[in-house]
Amino acid sequence: MQRQRAIKALVLDIDGVLTDGTVEVQGPTRKRVFLRDLDALTLLKNKGIPIAFLSGEDEAAVRPVVERCGGASQVICQAKNKETGIREIARKLDLDLSELCYLADARRDIPALKLVGLALCPADGDPLAKQTAHIVLEACGGRGAVAEAVDLILEGYETGAEG
Repeated sequence: MQRQRAIKALVLDIDGVLTDGTVEVQGPTRKRVFLRDLDALTLLKNKGIPIAFLSGEDEAAVRPVVERCGGASQVICQAKNKETGIREIARKLDLDLSELCYLADARRDIPALKLVGLALCPADGDPLAKQTAHIVLEACGGRGAVAEAVDLILEGYETGAEG
C-alpha cells in the first residue's frame, strides 16, 4: 500500500470514529473512548506523527475527548464543512493534503476523504463513506478503528519507507 508511506499526520473525526457514535441524551453529554485507541494515539505521538481532530461538535463536547487523548496538534470544532476543515488542518500543519490520513465515518466527511492521501472508514461507517475510503477498516468506530489506522500508518514508517 503505497499511500500510507507518505502519511505525516493523522486527522480524526470523533463521533463514530474515536467513539461509538452514541451519546447519552439525558444530562451532560458523555462519550466513551476505547482504551486501545488511546494507547495507539500515544504510540503515534511518540513516533513524532501529529494528530488532529476535525469534528462537527462544539468545543465543549470535543475538549474532554481531546484532553483524554493527550491533546492534539490541531483541533477544529463545529466543522460542518469537512472539506474546508481538512484544508485548514493541512495548512496549519504545513503539510500537503496527500500527506494526511483522515479517518471518518459519515456522509458529510466524503469531500474531505476525497482530498487526502489515505482515506479510512470504520467498518460500521456510512455506506457512501465506505465507498469513498481507500480502505475500510475491520474495526468499528469506538472499538479499535483508531488503533487499526495507527497500525496502517506505522507499518509504512517501520518498513523504512520515506515520506
